[in-house]
Amino acid sequence: MDRHGRDAATRLQRILDAHDVLARAAADLGPDLDLDEVLAVITEAMRKLIDFRGGTVQLVDERGVYIAASDPPVDAAVRDLRIPVGRGLSGRVIATGQPVLSRDLDQDDRVLPDARATGSNAAIRSYLAVPLICLGETIGALQIDAATPDAFDDDDVTLLQGLAAQVAAIIESARRFKLVVELERLKHDFISRVSHELRTPLTIIDGFVAMMLQHDTQLGVDERRDMLTRCRFATARLDRLIEELIMLARFETGVVTVQPAETAMSKLFDEVVTASFDPEAVFVDCPPGLTMHIDPELTRRLLGLLVDNALKYGGNARLVVHEGDLAIEVHDDGPGIAPDVKASIFELFTRGRAITDIPGLGLGLPMARALAAAVGAELSIGDRPEGGTVARLAFAGR
Repeated sequence: MDRHGRDAATRLQRILDAHDVLARAAADLGPDLDLDEVLAVITEAMRKLIDFRGGTVQLVDERGVYIAASDPPVDAAVRDLRIPVGRGLSGRVIATGQPVLSRDLDQDDRVLPDARATGSNAAIRSYLAVPLICLGETIGALQIDAATPDAFDDDDVTLLQGLAAQVAAIIESARRFKLVVELERLKHDFISRVSHELRTPLTIIDGFVAMMLQHDTQLGVDERRDMLTRCRFATARLDRLIEELIMLARFETGVVTVQPAETAMSKLFDEVVTASFDPEAVFVDCPPGLTMHIDPELTRRLLGLLVDNALKYGGNARLVVHEGDLAIEVHDDGPGIAPDVKASIFELFTRGRAITDIPGLGLGLPMARALAAAVGAELSIGDRPEGGTVARLAFAGR
């Protein structure tokens, strides 16, 4: 008898049943490259292999370990969790490439208290996770849990490992295929946006120049000045777009170099204000005579991106320096961050669904974060309690 009361014949039959489940799963997966369908087949196979309360397929991205599929569905709070690699139970599986069996989470000091207390996780007592390893890299984990202590044994570990070994490569292929499809969509979207953003100012310039040429003798001084002013705004918009594309290309090729120098901040802020598309709506709160040891060119571009973002979505911008902790903030009085982009605000081409009438490519904030990292600052963006948005640059150790 094993520790769960199973005799040798029962264990043998269980192994044979498991072999049948694995064979059926392999047949069901076949060449299918749809990630959601692949994960659904795997969670179904997990359920047939082992008796458990809840099971998940967990994957890894740059933000940590997350739940990609679950049976039954987990609540939103658990689904949104990101466990750092190396921490907690899931994080340990990813970091070590070894299974983790916890017979009682209440007695396990490896558990992250915050994750344990989140949503439906609070009901878990037993926990088992095994790594998904593809070409020597741990890409995720298969995980099961129960509401009672000591629910799983070494046989369960072996069975779940067998399934993980069989499906890891299929999951990775499906995930890479999904990434390729998404990249193709992003490329098409990017080309469409660039074409639109280039065409709009060019159309404005061409229209006013054509009008001035055709009606040269009929236009008054004020009319001429108004048309030329509009042309200048259009060229400024075109210039900002080209600057963004050039900077993006520089980051892609790794040719951005940092050249720190003692910099007069009031002068740098004046340059940022002057270069913005609405200088009269930008305000500066900076102690007189303040200097910082930073790269002035990259920091000017960085602040310019944040100010233009504040102007576009908030209508105004305030540059505020916190001298004590060496931080610069850009405030606006707009509606705050749209809920549909909060989790992906720093990703390329991200724009809220409700702001499609505002020109832009979704490059500003991703480039701002890259520039912040280059100059040794941490960029964070959040809602202000009094309304609007605040972008904070913290220059640690400067």
